[in-house]
Amino acid sequence: MKILRWACFGLFLCTPLGGCADGALAGAMKMDKAKVWLEKVHFKVAKNVNQNAPVAVHLIIIYDNGVMGEVSKMTADQYFTAEPQLRKDHANDIDIVTWEVVPGQEMDPETISPTKAYGLGAFVFARYSTPDAHREAVADEHSITIHLDEKDFYITKDY
Repeated sequence: MKILRWACFGLFLCTPLGGCADGALAGAMKMDKAKVWLEKVHFKVAKNVNQNAPVAVHLIIIYDNGVMGEVSKMTADQYFTAEPQLRKDHANDIDIVTWEVVPGQEMDPETISPTKAYGLGAFVFARYSTPDAHREAVADEHSITIHLDEKDFYITKDY
């Protein structure tokens, strides 16, 4: 019943406009499965982040269950090694937003613009020089702050 309702809604929206863009109707029908609603990312960067060295930070939004299972098990070291191949193998299944952050950097909030409306999950990876997973999942938040500390990071939900 839900799928029929979404299909009718999609047709209702697309018909007056003369047709849907490729995949728009399929995307509308997957909306009930969407788990990623992120729109804005803020940063708080410690003056001694990553033991006074720049840190690469990646936000990956995933649209495929297989990729989700693969990425959810990775540490930051594994992710950053696999990232170029992930882009090649799964170009239509992921979005990756990247930042290079230096110690004490003041950053403006970043607007996130996913390419699809039905993200299944999202993770933030940070390339620290210290051993640890350096991976955090992003749930259904619309706005988050990534706190980059000396040896690790954490995420808080913005209200």
